[in-house]
Amino acid sequence: MNRRTFIGVSGIGFGLAGCLDADSDTPTDSNGSRSDSDLATGNATDGATEEADRNADPSTDTEAETETTGTGDDSGGESGDAEPTVTFPSCTRAEVTGTFAADDVAFASTDFYEDGLYGNTMLEDGIVFGEDVAAPFSGTVAFEIGETAAVRESSDEVVVEIPPYGSDGTVISSLTTEREAYLTGGVTHGNPHARECLREIEADDDGDTDAETPAAFEIVRFETNAPIDAGDFLEVSATIENTGGTDGTQPLELIVGHSSERVERRTVSLAAGERTTVTTGYETPRVDADQEVPVRIEAGDDAAERSVLVHGTD
Repeated sequence: MNRRTFIGVSGIGFGLAGCLDADSDTPTDSNGSRSDSDLATGNATDGATEEADRNADPSTDTEAETETTGTGDDSGGESGDAEPTVTFPSCTRAEVTGTFAADDVAFASTDFYEDGLYGNTMLEDGIVFGEDVAAPFSGTVAFEIGETAAVRESSDEVVVEIPPYGSDGTVISSLTTEREAYLTGGVTHGNPHARECLREIEADDDGDTDAETPAAFEIVRFETNAPIDAGDFLEVSATIENTGGTDGTQPLELIVGHSSERVERRTVSLAAGERTTVTTGYETPRVDADQEVPVRIEAGDDAAERSVLVHGTD
């Protein structure tokens, strides 16, 4: 099935193999060529525009609003003048249903991002009826982005599995179901959602991922056993979570009193996404009257504080 692959197609006809930098600011040149960033969004809708121009007919307004104009003719075993029905249920699946004779075709084109660079294929994946699958055939040809290039055939369905061309994602941008268009590298049915699909897989310009963010410790819960009597042990419990993308170690400090005296310090190590509960505290001094004492836990850049009641001995 490796008939054609065109990466970075621009304008009419066939392009050269390669990938385009989707972040490039290259302007339109003197010959009218589009910039790299134009291609990443322009190619996603070229198929739909070409199909609209092909089907435009002032005398048949109702036909111009639909993707196809027929459901096939089962009487003679040939496709005849009947148009197949084409749908795009998702970014990675397309379906064409109808009756197909020998030499009829069904091919898909794709858009993708490879390490942040935009690329596409033209008519790389598909079938020729009578060569790749039996003909005549009545039923549905389904195109799906899968793990490898393959064709699975049954009595009423043919599944064409399309390999993932891009490391960042691959979407089905259009289908070609007319032999003349296939022979000239043309498109007959553009995916109306291709642009939105392409935006969903577009690589982050900064290249940041959760796995690359540093460790960040957050106090998600802070409790004490207050109120207590003066001279008793004040117990402090804190739940700490590493919300960053890498493993890390942070000091945990317990600070009490209006003079901010540090009474306990220990080190906490957590893997990315891990949390733990730490219990610490200190023995309160004896005082005659009731007191409200501030207690504070610090873990890296995060902190939690509350006032606790300590009853006097009188």
